[in-house]
Amino acid sequence: MQHSKNREKLVSEIELFISYGVEKNEQQAAQLFLQRYKNDDLALQLMRSFYTSLPETYEEAVCRIAFIEKKDDIFLLGLNTALHGYLYLATDQKALLLGEYGEELLEPKALALFGYLDLKEFLKKYPHIDKCPEYEPEQLADPGFCPVCSAVTGEYHLLGCPVEVCPWCEGQFSRCGCRFEQLGVEVLEDEEELEELERLLEEKGRVPYAAWQCPSYPSDVDEKDGQDE
Repeated sequence: MQHSKNREKLVSEIELFISYGVEKNEQQAAQLFLQRYKNDDLALQLMRSFYTSLPETYEEAVCRIAFIEKKDDIFLLGLNTALHGYLYLATDQKALLLGEYGEELLEPKALALFGYLDLKEFLKKYPHIDKCPEYEPEQLADPGFCPVCSAVTGEYHLLGCPVEVCPWCEGQFSRCGCRFEQLGVEVLEDEEELEELERLLEEKGRVPYAAWQCPSYPSDVDEKDGQDE
């Protein structure tokens, strides 16, 4: 119970940092990304460190976490914003910024933990942060959780989640035009329209998360096709 409360407190802190430190037009994406990892202590420590300790934070949002290597309980991770990449050491208790990816490190000896003599040797193996696989905690691999917003089976998605199914056309709600048709507008511009959209969704009947909505999870159709072959 205490662990759960500590995690909730950490999420709340990060939400506050986002509201003060990220540009307005990036805050929704930042909050959505946070919800994706809301049950993962390692990622939460990483985001807390990013939003609180980066020098002149550029007011950017975290958009990707990359897994590089792990030794015992210590992870070497990459963190991406839209324009920059950073290198971190992290555990589920703390995260340490090593520096901007590819640049001189603040703690050059940290790479020795993973067997690298220096940054040059490390970059020979990992020249680009974008080539490193995305960090995927075990919880996200569980089809009982939405892979984007972490809604559990039977729970509504976070509004704006691209996995949510449209109750009007049964397509991908973030990509179909139903939200505009229902509101009678061409673009969503303010909070009042979002609130009205949420009301209309509730009235129609929002589609809660289920494992079949995840593209990587086999659907009933896939299973039937396999049986027919």
